[in-house]
Amino acid sequence: MAKRREISENEYYVLNTLAREPLYGYAIRKEVERMTGGRKKLSLATLYDTLHRLLKGYLIERKEDKEVEGRIRRTYRITGAGEQALQEKYHTMELIQSIRQLRVVEREA
Repeated sequence: MAKRREISENEYYVLNTLAREPLYGYAIRKEVERMTGGRKKLSLATLYDTLHRLLKGYLIERKEDKEVEGRIRRTYRITGAGEQALQEKYHTMELIQSIRQLRVVEREA
């Protein structure tokens, strides 16, 4: 089985948001902005490109399509593979933080 590539920063934010609950595009965008204190703002093009990559990689799936005020609202949810990719990213981030802390200690010594 081929090793899956590491998820991007944008994919991380979207997966992290969907790990909490299934959401539709605009709600994902607003939650990423809220979660990052406004530091990360996904354009619609970036959001939908990210959703497309995550769907293609089977890290998320469409939960349902619902018509709201004459428009189709697609709701997405994280898959088991998406949860695993998110856990791998958390592990990588922990390793990076450990290395950073070690370097700080070494400089102080």
